[in-house]
Amino acid sequence: MATSTGRAATAWALVAGLTACAGAPKRAEAVAPTEGGWVQVWSDEFDGTAVDASNWRIQTDVHVNNEQQQYTTSPDNVSVSGGTLKLTARMQTANGYPFTSGRVESAGKREFKHGRVEARIKLPVGVGLWPAFWMLGNDIHSVGWPACGELDIMENVGYGDWVSVALHGPGYSGNTPINGRFFPRTPVSDWHEYGVETSPEAIHWYIDGERVKTSTREEVERHGAWAYDKPLFIIFNFAVGGGYPEGVNKAKEPYFGVPQATADLLRQGPRTMEVDWVRVSEKR
Repeated sequence: MATSTGRAATAWALVAGLTACAGAPKRAEAVAPTEGGWVQVWSDEFDGTAVDASNWRIQTDVHVNNEQQQYTTSPDNVSVSGGTLKLTARMQTANGYPFTSGRVESAGKREFKHGRVEARIKLPVGVGLWPAFWMLGNDIHSVGWPACGELDIMENVGYGDWVSVALHGPGYSGNTPINGRFFPRTPVSDWHEYGVETSPEAIHWYIDGERVKTSTREEVERHGAWAYDKPLFIIFNFAVGGGYPEGVNKAKEPYFGVPQATADLLRQGPRTMEVDWVRVSEKR
């Protein structure tokens, strides 16, 4: 699936994912030239003790899609420890919202035009939770959304067995026809590698190194303009509730897109999306 039912045309879109699981993350070595001529040009391995400000901005002022969280800069919501980035959702009132959570984006710091972008992630299960790994065109502030283009590498709305991908652009936004739902070989609460490769001709999505979907430029242009021949920036965020979750789970109470069982889950304790690493490669 793609993004939310009833997404406002002027709003920034979002994406999601799911569950949390035990087990220490495996550290893959960074490589120089790789198979097929790919060369790694940047990565964040999250080996420090704080978000690297040269790579990321902690974003707090995004309120879209009827999401029910307030993003904060608090280490309770955004932290780096034990080799992973942690975005944590809590039942905690802030700015009139019932939940707090975290969002980081690389806009103005790390932006990439065509190549391979991949991350190793594990996600928290709970219907209506909405973590995501995605990209936006760096011209969003001049042309707006969806003209800037949105590339959803991985999102989900709290179900433990599937993730979704999508493109949003002029003529194919909101309930975009360019989407797909995919089932990893093990629960999304396990570590999985999610990735995308972009070129002027096509976009390919991968889960654990296996190609799961391709959208060609020709296919996209049947619906509207191709919006991906420009630098895009990376976003990791953990939303709670909102249009896409509600479009799947139909829950409007106790919170929009968040059924009672998930509210109870968050009342019992926080839920965390973890990112082991994110890497970008270019074909040389």
